[in-house]
Amino acid sequence: TVMRGCDRFCAFCVVPYVRGRERSLPADVVLDQVRQAAAAGYREVVLLGQTVNAYHHGGVDFGTLLRRTDEVDGIVRIRFTSPHPCDMTDSVIDALARCKKVCPHLHLPVQSGSTAVLTRMERGYSAEDYRRLVERLRAAVPGLALSTDVMVGFPGESEEDFEATLTLMRVVGHDHATVAKGTEVLGW
Repeated sequence: TVMRGCDRFCAFCVVPYVRGRERSLPADVVLDQVRQAAAAGYREVVLLGQTVNAYHHGGVDFGTLLRRTDEVDGIVRIRFTSPHPCDMTDSVIDALARCKKVCPHLHLPVQSGSTAVLTRMERGYSAEDYRRLVERLRAAVPGLALSTDVMVGFPGESEEDFEATLTLMRVVGHDHATVAKGTEVLGW
């Protein structure tokens, strides 16, 4: 775990209320843990955080943390979860493209393909923002595998909103999606 908490306050999520605001571990602490794992024979590390790509501590952002982790001898694979689309910075995209040990897979939750629903969810991006981000990611990392989370049945979702989600899914062409019906997940 490289960070805890979340500053996003999405309408459907309790994480900021139960885990508090974002707190990142110092990069030296994270890298020491990675080196210890490598020394113990582990070949893969998974960097964890609710919005892992929002990581920042002492001038080190998540892209820099990925690049430094990529330099650790003995580690051959680096994964991370869960990023937020709004925190997918140029630094992170550059690290995804350049770091040889970072797996060419990204789990990037979209939640909905409808900008109106995304606004009610308080996600901070539009459906078009998400599509443009995916284009940037795929241009930087050819062959990138992309998975996502989708929630249908969010309060106020219309048939048109649902169709917008289906359209986004077709356009983006995710390799995997976890789909949840809002009324079951959230008790609506």
